[in-house]
Amino acid sequence: MINKKAYHIIFSLLLLTATALTGCRGVKTAGTDGSDSDSTSTTTDAKTPIGYAVDSIRLSMKDKAGSVEVYVDYPSGHSRADEEAKMFIRKQLFGDKPVKTADDAEDMARRYCELTIQNFKSSLEQVNMTGVNNENAPEEGVEIHLVYQSEKVITYEATHYAYFTGGGHGTYGTQGISIRRADGKRLNRIISDERGVMRLIKQGLMTYFGVNDEAALADYCTVPLEVLPLPAHPPYLLEDGVRFQYNVYDICRFDDGDPWFTIPYDSIMPYLTEEAKNTIK
Repeated sequence: MINKKAYHIIFSLLLLTATALTGCRGVKTAGTDGSDSDSTSTTTDAKTPIGYAVDSIRLSMKDKAGSVEVYVDYPSGHSRADEEAKMFIRKQLFGDKPVKTADDAEDMARRYCELTIQNFKSSLEQVNMTGVNNENAPEEGVEIHLVYQSEKVITYEATHYAYFTGGGHGTYGTQGISIRRADGKRLNRIISDERGVMRLIKQGLMTYFGVNDEAALADYCTVPLEVLPLPAHPPYLLEDGVRFQYNVYDICRFDDGDPWFTIPYDSIMPYLTEEAKNTIK
């Protein structure tokens, strides 16, 4: 079984990769309450893809109760697509809680970190564990990236990681969303023929697991291949094809991770809705 340390390494590598890709400039500030045990660090950057601007920020916060890190590509405009992307980001950070923040990347990221530290403290008090050390302190992180943009669509991807003290391992998950730039509509249904596309899904899973036939694939899956479901979250559009992203426990054991794969457009096009086809063209 993959332990907490391994997941921490994996997630740290993801964070380092994202920082390198965005070319962030670092700024370090004082701790939230001035104590040696608290620290906050922030990095900001701005990038302008095809007519679509975002402000990017990475912020980390550490307290005796735990540590949290967040990265956000936050839309800097106010188009319908911008506002829909902001709603997605807010949902990823705060769920359905009515949290007040400015329409600003740094303020939203900072509020997320502050609330997460508060939740750590409350949870530890509930289980009578007010004192934790660096080895078993709670951890949480979220990465929200603009992963694809064209003249017709923008695609965001959010990855979460969380570990609470005492657990055997952390948990994580990824969700993506494609938004039409013309009117801000989320493309929640892009597959028109679920039965037809299943052959391609199985091929994608075989590639993920490194096997060559369905019999070997069946050994990895915890559900029969004849009733294999689509991912819980809708597939989304990338530059080279449609991404299918399962999460841990969806179709396989925890040790086998979160299966994902991208089906090229030239293969999957016959199984897409007309709306999706028109967005890709």
